[in-house]
Amino acid sequence: QPLPPGDWNAPELRYRVQWRPLEPGRGRWAEATVGDPPLVVRDTPTFSPYEIRVQAVNEAGKGPEPPVVIGYSGEDLPLVYPENVGVEILNSTSVRVTWSLGGAVRDLRGHLRGYRVRTP
Repeated sequence: QPLPPGDWNAPELRYRVQWRPLEPGRGRWAEATVGDPPLVVRDTPTFSPYEIRVQAVNEAGKGPEPPVVIGYSGEDLPLVYPENVGVEILNSTSVRVTWSLGGAVRDLRGHLRGYRVRTP
């Protein structure tokens, strides 16, 4: 018979999740305790770095002090677009397309995964 949620490794196993912005004057840790992942944190600025700690807790007490990891809040549509686009014909079946990133990197609002090049 499967164990109830929160009882996989010990009775009443829960996770203490703490987070705070990674910036000067970081402020206090926000905290929530959950029985299962995930924990969704709302109302955060777009693609901002946070310090995050996750610690196991059960009726016997807290687990070891967790290491701090860096994570990011959610991504959003980029506010920048390619500039200085150039096309060089190499032969009858190939072209070279070049461009530069327009705007500031922070306006990507996430990880740049690539560009889509479409032909008519």
